[in-house]
Amino acid sequence: MTGSQVVVDTAGGGTGGAARWRYELDAYLTRCAAPPRVLGRGRQVTARWLVEREWRVGAAELAVASNNVSFGVAGRHRAVLLRNALHFLYPAEAHLARLMPRAFRAQIPVVRRLAARADELVVPSTAMADRVRRCLPRAAGRIVVRAHPVTPVGVRRPAEVPFVLVPVVPGPYKNLLPQLRALVRAMDALGRPGQIWVTARPDQLPPDLLAQPRIRPMGRLPHAALADLWRTAMAAFYPSVVESFGYPLAEARVYGVPVIAADTAQNREIAGPALCGYRAGVEGELREAVLRSAEPVPAQPRAFDPDAYFQQLLGIHRVPGSTVSRGSR
Repeated sequence: MTGSQVVVDTAGGGTGGAARWRYELDAYLTRCAAPPRVLGRGRQVTARWLVEREWRVGAAELAVASNNVSFGVAGRHRAVLLRNALHFLYPAEAHLARLMPRAFRAQIPVVRRLAARADELVVPSTAMADRVRRCLPRAAGRIVVRAHPVTPVGVRRPAEVPFVLVPVVPGPYKNLLPQLRALVRAMDALGRPGQIWVTARPDQLPPDLLAQPRIRPMGRLPHAALADLWRTAMAAFYPSVVESFGYPLAEARVYGVPVIAADTAQNREIAGPALCGYRAGVEGELREAVLRSAEPVPAQPRAFDPDAYFQQLLGIHRVPGSTVSRGSR
């Protein structure tokens, strides 16, 4: 296929995991001899955009929707990246949807209906595949697990002042604040030195956490600034459990940063040897995980290889040298 025969819609998601994925895509495209057509930069995923992109794709051989919402009719072959666990909650988690804005809840049936029309449903973890399979059993044979691409920027150089990085923005389903309190108690009980740097604004934290001398609110950070923190952190803390992937788990793995997180199959799959697991709500196990986080972890910088990922997603095969060319799917 030529580049014009592959179209990628990147609308939506200006921050968080979607922005992180686009960073990897853009870096990959600089090495691509015949890049795909990219639509939707700077656009929001609205009903108007979903209609507009269908006619803009034209007779493309492959139409890739990177934003959870599959193309409906455009493209000879349609692929969609499903990477929001809130679109595919289990019954026991249904209350989390009620915490989200009404506009988000309205997305859920649309995402599911259009996903059923895709030829390939790409998910970033086995756990996310299970979620999608439960909601869309007829699509089970079209679900493909491909972990998101993650490239480290430089190598570790621990900071002179040790800190635990908490790369989580508070949200209604994150359960971050009680977990931060538990981390402070665990570090205090162990006499573990170090601060806790969290990517939240001061106004997103309650007074008791703002008063903690360990806590340093950093606010939302661009990729370059966050990459610098990954290189210098002594450990990371990632208490979220309702996720499709968990970029902080993958970042910890590629940089060789111990990550304190719930001991789940998904977290073991993504974090690998970097995981210092504990059972959520068991503070004794959290303290043990904090202790283990002092042990060195080998970096695995190629654990989430972007070249292999995008070659598979876009039907591209590498040729000798630094560029890639498009081959048959």
